[in-house]
Amino acid sequence: MYCVERRWALDRQMDGEYLMPLKLPSASSINNHGSKKGRSTFLKRLFLVFVGVLTLLALLYVPVYHSAQGPLQGLAQLSGWADNTTRDVRIYVQPESNTTIISPVGICVTPPILIIVVCSSVSNQKARDAIRDTWANKTILENYNATVEVAFLVGESSNDTLNENIENESLQYKDIIQEKFQDSYNNLTIKSIMMLKWVTLNCGQAKYLMKTDDDMFVNVPVLIRLLQARPKANGALMGSLICRAKPITDSKNKWFMPKYMYAEKMYPNYLSGTGYVMSLDVASKLYATALDTQLIYLEDVYLTGICARRAKLRPTNHPGFSFVSRKLDPCVFRNVITAHRVSASNLYAMWKRVNNSTLKCVAPSASVKKQPSLSRKGRNTRYYPDRGRSVAKCV
Repeated sequence: MYCVERRWALDRQMDGEYLMPLKLPSASSINNHGSKKGRSTFLKRLFLVFVGVLTLLALLYVPVYHSAQGPLQGLAQLSGWADNTTRDVRIYVQPESNTTIISPVGICVTPPILIIVVCSSVSNQKARDAIRDTWANKTILENYNATVEVAFLVGESSNDTLNENIENESLQYKDIIQEKFQDSYNNLTIKSIMMLKWVTLNCGQAKYLMKTDDDMFVNVPVLIRLLQARPKANGALMGSLICRAKPITDSKNKWFMPKYMYAEKMYPNYLSGTGYVMSLDVASKLYATALDTQLIYLEDVYLTGICARRAKLRPTNHPGFSFVSRKLDPCVFRNVITAHRVSASNLYAMWKRVNNSTLKCVAPSASVKKQPSLSRKGRNTRYYPDRGRSVAKCV
């Protein structure tokens, strides 16, 4: 009996020990530990999210940057022609108003077969004097058995001294046309439209108009023979034809064309602005079309390309015109119509050699064929991002 009771007591004691509650940590220690662990987990998750966002931004940065930079660069680079600048030609040309500041005296009194307008900068008197002394010499022009007039077109300068010099030059030579617009490179289109305005209003009885620049040699006798050989004196728009030229998208390039100004992938065929000829009926059509055509600052693309296309006029190529520098060879200069980038000193020298009666030259066809202007490849590198780009033959 004792043993049974003893056994029962030991069992009770053991059961009691097993049934006693476990010693748990205090509530404060649980709270402190839990908050530290939760905070640590939250910070880790926040860090991972932050790293993920940075990685995503890095992956998207390059394409987003370049897509955004394209239009912004265009807006910044084209001086004077931001996207919010009006390109309404009528505002600048003012067709209903007399915008001429200086006009040549006695020009076009006798209707000429040809009037040549040389687009010049206000400050370029040295170049104008070289032209007056050589291919535009009035005494020589009178011996061509055809009335030919030459005038120099300029705008206004912000320099009052230069404007005064132009007035004095006009008084001396009586061959200056000055129109009311700011004379700058990016305003060449305005200058060319002003040329059409002045000629149609003041020399509308002329048969042909030639536009050229003050760094050009023009072989007037060869040009007159070409024009007189035409069966009729209308529908003419000829020069050095440029085909399938693409706008330059590099905003650092001098001839950059922003998409807000011209959105097409290719320019229409056009004539190099270094020198082109049109009949007066074509000049009138181009002027009327230009007044209702949004301006772009590349004047040759605009006038002989965009406006000509809208007026349903087709510019044509003639090998006698060239936009490249020709070899300074008097036998070459004798048989071409234009040569580009001829300095005043070279113009004097070449003019003297061209008119040397003792000079013997090869046949004109052999001389002209050597000129790079006849090649329709590598056309006018200023409008192509890559030099030597091969373009389709002009047809």
